Amino acid sequence: LEIIHHPITKDYKYDIKFSKEIIQKISKWRWFSFLNMQKKVAPKLMAISTPSLSSKNDIARDFNVSCKKISVIPNGIDFEVFSPKSNITRITGQLITTASADVPLKGLDFTLKAIAELIKDYPYLRLIIIGAPRIGGHTERLIKKLKIEANIVYKTNLTKEEIAIEYANSNIAIVSSLYEGFGFPVGEAMACSIPLIATNVASIPEITGNFAELVPACDSKSIEDSIRNILSNPFEYQSRANEGRKHIIDNFDWKKIAQSYENLIYKTIDKFEC
Repeated sequence: LEIIHHPITKDYKYDIKFSKEIIQKISKWRWFSFLNMQKKVAPKLMAISTPSLSSKNDIARDFNVSCKKISVIPNGIDFEVFSPKSNITRITGQLITTASADVPLKGLDFTLKAIAELIKDYPYLRLIIIGAPRIGGHTERLIKKLKIEANIVYKTNLTKEEIAIEYANSNIAIVSSLYEGFGFPVGEAMACSIPLIATNVASIPEITGNFAELVPACDSKSIEDSIRNILSNPFEYQSRANEGRKHIIDNFDWKKIAQSYENLIYKTIDKFEC
């Protein structure tokens, strides 16, 4: 049984697309050189598990694997740690996003461009980024170019409990990824009952259902408009976020998911023995 979260070809596509210099492109090509090996091995596997229907379709296409061999079992969300904090009052104007890796695939550029427009009307806005930038890298340069240094705060090396507190302090969570095999930040934000804006790509709609504001990828204007809407109607969107937490509890409970893995493992063993 092989567990594949998402076909790495998506990382390759976007990393090459957004690499500006030839040295960067060569480095990416070398890093992803193992793809040919994966394409040879994947079709020979008896069973593959992946956490989203989107990833299943990508694996079948990119690695030439029969859909019959691929089972969709979502990841679980720790909704006990990622939960609302009734003793914490949200900080006016604080937004939050996660960029655990400073790579193009996370789509952070588009959130930053939205912030640059919003501060013209909401100068007090502050975006908390869970992650760390590459020193002197693309993201740092973009923040300086947009002149939003005073509105951006990076926080890194946080525990899950500390991240949950940052969600509790914030008014809106944003996930502007260009692709997610399974988006943990999406589910974790929803488990914290925070209004969520997320891109309508890959696995993300499978996680959110109707409980998030979905926007096109690579569209800073849609992110900007959605933030304005939520800031203007906080009670309406908070009610939706509360329903979103119930959705996560009902559908992404690790105990249920562990049982699904156990069933798949036994099923695979039975086939092998036959």
